[in-house]
Amino acid sequence: MPRWLYPAFLPGRQGVALLALRLVVGIAFLYHGSGKAADIAEFATEFQIPPLFAAAAAYTQVAGGVLLILGLATPVGAAAIAGTMAVATMKLMARGEAFVNPHGHAYESSLFYFVSGCALLLLGPGVISLDALLLARAQSGARQPTPQPAD
Repeated sequence: MPRWLYPAFLPGRQGVALLALRLVVGIAFLYHGSGKAADIAEFATEFQIPPLFAAAAAYTQVAGGVLLILGLATPVGAAAIAGTMAVATMKLMARGEAFVNPHGHAYESSLFYFVSGCALLLLGPGVISLDALLLARAQSGARQPTPQPAD
């Protein structure tokens, strides 16, 4: 696995913080994506996007959420969340929404999720993840010396 895709798996407090971030963002996107998937037409109408794009966004959010919760293919899950939230933030800004609006739509939360996805993409999943477990096994298996035939 390329080192740039998976930086060192951060241990200790940093690993726990990444686990907490992955879980909160992942669970939030299970709800966000599931809600959109439950009524694709309404979601597409509200944001004036084609239903195919609405469905892609909804299912991308669900899949990204699951991957973040598990810490499996974390760069893919983080990129999925960051990508959908980049589009959402741009759409909300283009509509003239405020950064923070206590009484309606704002782009604060989509921007927060975009930054969270980027942070997970750059920092990795942490040591408490399936990525760390599986890649550690793969690397330790790859480092095993191959037995030499006896002469």
